[in-house]
Amino acid sequence: MNVGRQPIGLVSILDITEAADVAKGVFYLQFRGKDDFLIALLEDRQRVFLDAVRTAVSGCRTDRGRLEAAIREYARTATGSPATARFWLRMSGYFADEIGQPGELTRLRQEYLEQLAATIVDVKIEAITPRDLDLASLVDACSWAIISHAVRLASPLPDEAWFVEVVRGAAQPLLKSARLGRKGGG
Repeated sequence: MNVGRQPIGLVSILDITEAADVAKGVFYLQFRGKDDFLIALLEDRQRVFLDAVRTAVSGCRTDRGRLEAAIREYARTATGSPATARFWLRMSGYFADEIGQPGELTRLRQEYLEQLAATIVDVKIEAITPRDLDLASLVDACSWAIISHAVRLASPLPDEAWFVEVVRGAAQPLLKSARLGRKGGG
């Protein structure tokens, strides 16, 4: 069985251990079950992606520069590793059914968006506003919608400049609102 192409809901622990070339007992030393494994995998992938976004925006001095660098990282991730793009899309479809402990995926998603927002608007997590979270959510949703469309059609990802322009255009009003809200004390 090709774990990389199989629907995640149909992948068994045996499939995972065979693909990783480890014994089932080794799997159970680390994880209670498939849900725990998938949550750990998601946490790891989120951390790796956010580290890449932080690196991409580290030299940017403007809000627009940080926003565009973050968006470019989505495009780079999808074009540089189609398998990673498919993983994210498959996981999002699987997670619609909520796995793990109640609220665990919601918590992971919230933490991810908070970190993305803080990176894009260059503030500490404690200082992000609801508008900053809206901005991060919009960038994430628009980026993955473009990537999902390309993956489903088995077509190449659109030109990176076009990708950035479309997502930035959608996010620009929120970025402006977040910046004005911060300057205005709100």
